[in-house]
Amino acid sequence: MTATAVEPSRRRFSLAQLILIVPWVALAIDAWAPIRDNSFLWHIRAGELQGAAGEVLVADPFSFTMLGESWLTQSWLVELLYSWGEVNWELGFVPPMMLVLSSITFLGIGLMAYRRSESVMTSAVVLGLSTLLMISFLVPRPVIFSFALFVLVVVAWDRPAVRWAIPFLFWIWASAHGSFVIGLAYIGLTIIASAEWRAIPIAIVAGLSTLLTAHGLGVLRILFEFSEAGPALALLSEWRRPELTSVVFLPFVVGVVLIVLGAFRGRVTPRHLWILAPFLLLALSATRAVPPAWIALVPLLGTALAGFHLGERRRFSRPAAIVFCLLVVVTPLFVAADGTLDEERFPVAASAFLDEGRTFHDDSTGGYLIWAQGPERLVFIDDRAELYGERMAEYVAIRDLEADWKPVFERDGIEQVLLEADEDLLKELEADGWSSVYEDEFFVVLRPD
Repeated sequence: MTATAVEPSRRRFSLAQLILIVPWVALAIDAWAPIRDNSFLWHIRAGELQGAAGEVLVADPFSFTMLGESWLTQSWLVELLYSWGEVNWELGFVPPMMLVLSSITFLGIGLMAYRRSESVMTSAVVLGLSTLLMISFLVPRPVIFSFALFVLVVVAWDRPAVRWAIPFLFWIWASAHGSFVIGLAYIGLTIIASAEWRAIPIAIVAGLSTLLTAHGLGVLRILFEFSEAGPALALLSEWRRPELTSVVFLPFVVGVVLIVLGAFRGRVTPRHLWILAPFLLLALSATRAVPPAWIALVPLLGTALAGFHLGERRRFSRPAAIVFCLLVVVTPLFVAADGTLDEERFPVAASAFLDEGRTFHDDSTGGYLIWAQGPERLVFIDDRAELYGERMAEYVAIRDLEADWKPVFERDGIEQVLLEADEDLLKELEADGWSSVYEDEFFVVLRPD
């Protein structure tokens, strides 16, 4: 009789279980959205150059302003993957790659939450908050690899039997993105919080593995140069401090509040402050630091919400669950775009009207021109703030009409301008005798008469 009573329950699905698959809609739509990330584009060309040369880049090959200056690309492994993908599928490789990486990230987040809470509804809540918080950060640049790798590191660390894989994960991470130091910090802080001193050798080996990439000790130099590039990075919106009241940051605030409530319930203890405090400060330091800080706090959030089983008693039949899942899986097919370049973001048409002269443009256009016409066409600037340093501030001052453009144009031999159609600088140039050779709704190309 017991078996007969249990069997129908096994054939039914709870509301919480069905909610778990809802984030798929957002991930799939995001993966096939028009490509707007300019950084991703120049990474493709970096991979092409490195594949042809058989070695990593150690000097700038893309700009006429910094050509030949010492510069190490931190994402060489991902860049090779991008180049290989473009050769075989052009930009068609981007949506599947995005969906795989984001799925790994969210599956890991769900597992982390469930392991600590043993509640399907808690996992659903955490995944929902994660979707709201992270969806705008899921772009095809190398940072998306860092999210997946961080989640894998946390999942592996929670399972001592597979900790042997952690040094290998860190080798990949150090070859893909400089944020691997956040993962090392997480492991170190976790060891302190749990007093698991026997795990220190694994952490040491993981740290040493990051020095065995193609850059060797150059990895440390990359981190040092980024630490010195603070003023230039601050000019980029993603490196500014997040707005606490913004829609992007609100899920993070909700998560922290839930962790605090978990402390009142006795689920979160003072030892957890070793994780909570540093990663809360990390999230407050820069907008792009919010996602890795969130990933680090997911285990704490799962702990705080342990015992939350609302919605797990209500059951749906297997046919109803199948229909629901099919609707969720199919929905993106009717909403998602084609995964091509966003022509409002990039000067696809306008760039065809450029001649061979040196061009003044913004950092977004720079990334596009490197991909579309580089490395033959050298650019004025792109988003590599750690390379351009003071030149980034100089560009922003000219764009905002806070500095005279003439000395810079003369110094750098600027012969034409490609800017967004609403830039105030265009009026200044036209008043000085520059005229339009191309103009559309989004971009303008000017040359002096």
